[in-house]
Parts: sequence; structure tokens; C-alpha cells
Amino acid sequence: MNISEIMIPTIHSISSDKSVSHAARLMSQYQMDSLVVIDHGELVGLVTSRDVLTAHPNRIVADAMCNQMHYLLADQNIWEAHHYFLNENVKLAIVLDEEQVSGMITKETVEMKIAEYKDPLSGLYRAPYIQFIGESYLRKQIPFHLLFIDLNDFGRINKQYGHPFGDDVIRTYSAVLSSIAEDQGDHLCRYAGDEFVLISTAPIALIEQYIDLISRPTNVLDITVSAAVGHVNGCEDPDFFKRSWRELIAQASLESSAIKAQKTASALPS
Repeated sequence: MNISEIMIPTIHSISSDKSVSHAARLMSQYQMDSLVVIDHGELVGLVTSRDVLTAHPNRIVADAMCNQMHYLLADQNIWEAHHYFLNENVKLAIVLDEEQVSGMITKETVEMKIAEYKDPLSGLYRAPYIQFIGESYLRKQIPFHLLFIDLNDFGRINKQYGHPFGDDVIRTYSAVLSSIAEDQGDHLCRYAGDEFVLISTAPIALIEQYIDLISRPTNVLDITVSAAVGHVNGCEDPDFFKRSWRELIAQASLESSAIKAQKTASALPS
């Protein structure tokens, strides 16, 4: 989803020589928390409700406004906006479309939309989030490790203990994975059903520890749970950046499936 789909398309403006009290009246009239400041057709700043509250009403807008503007592009997606607001620690940005002001977007609006992409059961982001991270890293040519994590015998757990218990397993196992993926360069999502995906820029030694911990049988709610982990190492694959996200996630998924098949075959009587 692009910013243009959730931005505030109507922008109300004021000139910098108007009073702060006039800015407050306009905000109340338009039911807006901010006004762009335009002088002689040029965008020179932004005045917010917080600026108005902290400035004397007889002062002019030029004294209260912020002249450090933040911009996003209309065709950027909400994940890019989310990361921008987090990194810049700002609450509002002007939206440009072909170098023209087309609206504004708030951090609150973006966070509300991002929340729709969170899985309510696990509390983790869903597949669109990890796809954004992966495609962003590929575009910037940042090498990363891609782990596709598939729980073993989850269908049996549902059949033996019931789906509500299976939900409890997913919820608890998600917390276990989150505790493992604590590094700043780690991104985790619930991909689908009993499948999870982890993107990490950690050193290979730490990745190997991750895989060992995740693959090892773990006691979850008094039953033993393990997972098959497919691993694509972008730090060692010379063709890594020639491949699409779809190709990489397919490889990791197939590797995970092969490990599960091998485990099943080894458990069969000879």
C-alpha cells in the first residue's frame, strides 16, 4: 500500500506573518492539527497544534513554526514511511507527487495502517512486512540470511490436542522465536500457518546458533516442538543479488520441506 492511499489530501495553509491565535482559529475551523506555512507561493515551514499551544497567541506564526520540513513521496509504501518516522523521530511529513505538494501524512496514521498487518495470534508482523524488508535489502544490496522456519508435526498437534491448544503453541513458540531474534539486524514474521521467516544480518556464527536452537526439540506447553529450518546465505551466494525475493523465499521454503521429508524418512522403520 502506498502513502498516497492513506495520506491527508487536503492541506490548509497560512502565511508566516499571521498571528498564532489566527492559526489556532484556522486549525479549529478545519479540524486540523497542523497548517503548512506558505509565503509568496513557497513552502517555508509547518505550524502544529503543539506549536500553537506553547507560543503566545499574539506572536506571529514565523516565531512558532518549524522550518525543518520532512518529506515523503506519494508512491512510497507504508513500510518505508513507518521506518522513516521511526528513524527521524518525527510525527508528520509532507507528501510530494512529482515535486508538488499533494498532501501530508502523520506517524499515527501510518502506525494504525501498519497495525493491520500484525498477526493477532502471535503479535508478529505478517508476510508483507518481511517481503518489504527483503526487497529493501536486495535493492540496497545489503547481504542477509534468510531463514524459513516450519514447525514439525503441527497438524498432529492440532488433531491430538485441538486447535485452541494449537493456537497456544503458535503464540508461545512465536515468543520463543522473538527472544532468539533480539539483534537489531533481525526481522521476524509469521509467514503463514505454522511457518515463520527470519531475516538477519548477524554473523554466520550467530546464525548457526539460531538454526541449532530453532531446530532443537523444545518443550512448549508440556509437549515437544521442533522446526525444520531452510537457510539462504546471502553473504556467501555470489548470485544472491541477481535473484528476486520470490526466488529466495522459494529456495528457503523448499530447503525446509526437504529437511522435514528427510526427518520423516529417517523415522520410518527400515
